[in-house]
Amino acid sequence: MISIKRLPRLRLSLVLVGLLSGADPAAAQDFRLGLSAFNRGQYGETLQQWLPLARLDDADAQAGLGYLYFKGLGVQQDYTEAAIWFRRAAEHGQPEAQFFYGLLNYYGEGVTQSYVLAYMWCELAQSNGASYALPCREAAELRMTQAELAESARLIDDWFARRQHPP
Repeated sequence: MISIKRLPRLRLSLVLVGLLSGADPAAAQDFRLGLSAFNRGQYGETLQQWLPLARLDDADAQAGLGYLYFKGLGVQQDYTEAAIWFRRAAEHGQPEAQFFYGLLNYYGEGVTQSYVLAYMWCELAQSNGASYALPCREAAELRMTQAELAESARLIDDWFARRQHPP
C-alpha cells in the first residue's frame, strides 16, 4: 500500500483530461483554464478558476480542489478540506476523487478511519476505470472482517441504486 505521505505528485492533466468530453462547454473551458494554471504551477489561479465551478457542483473542479488541499498546492495542506471536495466529486462518480477519498478513509486522514469506506470508494474508483485503486481496495480488504466486507458490498449496491434512481 502506498503511504499517503509518499504519494507522488500526480500530473492532474493526465488524471483529469479525459473527463472533459461530457462537460458543459463553458464549464469545460473554465476547467481547462484552471488546469493550464495548475500545469504552470500557478495554484492560486487554479483555485480561482475551479472554486466557482466546484461550488456549482462540477465534479471535475471538486476533484481538482480536493487534490490542491490534499497536496497543499496554493493552499494550506488540509486533509479535512480535501475529503470534503473529494467526497462531493466521488458522489458524482468521479473516479479519481473516489480513489483519493478511499485513500483518506484508509489512513483516517481528514475523516474517521474506515476500512469499510476505503474498500467501497476504491472499489467504485476501480469499477470506473481507475485501475490504480486496486492496491487501496486490497489493503483495506486484508484488514476487514466478513461482516465489514458485506457492509461495503451493501454500500456499493446502495451507491449504484442512488445513481439509477436519483431522489
